[in-house]
Amino acid sequence: MHKATVNAVTSRWNYEEGIKRPYFHVKPLERCQLKNWQDYLDYETEQGDRTRIIVLFERCLIACALYEEFWLKFVHYLEGLKDEMLQPKIRDVYERACTIHHLKKPSLHLQWAMFEEGVGNPARAAEILVNLEKSVPNVLQVAYRRINLERRRGDFEKCTQLYEHYINNSKNKMISSNIAIKFSRFCFKVMKDFDKAQEALKTAIIKDPNNPRLHLQLIDLTLQKPDLKESDVTSIIESFLDKDSTDADQKVLFAQRKLEYLEDFGGDIFSVQAAYEQYQKLLKLSKETGKKKEPKSESSSSTKKEKSSTTPSTNPTSSYTNYSGYGPGSNQPAYPYSGQGQGQYNYGQYGQGGDQYQYQNWQYPHGGYGGYNQWGGYGGGYGGY
Repeated sequence: MHKATVNAVTSRWNYEEGIKRPYFHVKPLERCQLKNWQDYLDYETEQGDRTRIIVLFERCLIACALYEEFWLKFVHYLEGLKDEMLQPKIRDVYERACTIHHLKKPSLHLQWAMFEEGVGNPARAAEILVNLEKSVPNVLQVAYRRINLERRRGDFEKCTQLYEHYINNSKNKMISSNIAIKFSRFCFKVMKDFDKAQEALKTAIIKDPNNPRLHLQLIDLTLQKPDLKESDVTSIIESFLDKDSTDADQKVLFAQRKLEYLEDFGGDIFSVQAAYEQYQKLLKLSKETGKKKEPKSESSSSTKKEKSSTTPSTNPTSSYTNYSGYGPGSNQPAYPYSGQGQGQYNYGQYGQGGDQYQYQNWQYPHGGYGGYNQWGGYGGGYGGY
């Protein structure tokens, strides 16, 4: 017994010597102190003595109470034991962390809400999220957690109220549009209400008319109608193409979408021919617009070269964001519709020139509408919605 005690003390002596401030203080701890506590906890956890581990965590949380990673480490350890008898202890740790030391740390509160819901206490989880939102408003993750908690509880009316609240009170148009898309999916897939889903997107388009993602989602939703008419889809595309403020590149993409839709579902060849002519016209306009921008880009690049002799150079970011669906940093043409996608349908080649009718069937190649199926294509958007 004496020998075992001596060995235990010896193995922990260096860690104990490294603890310079075992009491609580508002001043931050040194990095070496934090690392010592982390190493000590890891060592004690490896030894596997539950009582010793819990005691050491409690000692640590006196000195490191202002560091949320130690609270999370403790609850992760306790939850990993899978012991129902420890639920009161886990709840106590969360309460101390969230109501005393970390009132405005979303990660801890979100973990606490997940724990309460997991042990069959969704009402308490909802209360935690409401209190967190009061302390830290305008956090999108908290909004989604509240909505999805109510959905799992089966309170769809409350879900609808929350969605509408966040859409109407969002100060950012892009965020409001993203929430509207989620609301539309909820209405269509969960509530089985196509009209409400369509209304959610149309209302969002009124607020954010130049957002291509909203129009694409509306197209994909419309394709799910059992009594679909050709004009239902083409009218949405035309409404986007008729906007003067729409970017020329975006118009080309929508014109291509219209062309592909009519090729696959159109009732006569004349509509396909008209769509093809419209696509070629917009493609030509887009190229002309691109040529006008080239001299400006060349002059700006020469200016950057001159500045680089005195200042560090920075890598230019792509002029397109993920929001518009372009692949960043691609040196390929913006609309490589010719057959370069392996395993995809080419429909044969209607000509040899780059401006000919050489698009892909429903799938956009890597350099063009890349990442489109993250919004949903014909086989994956609202179809897999």
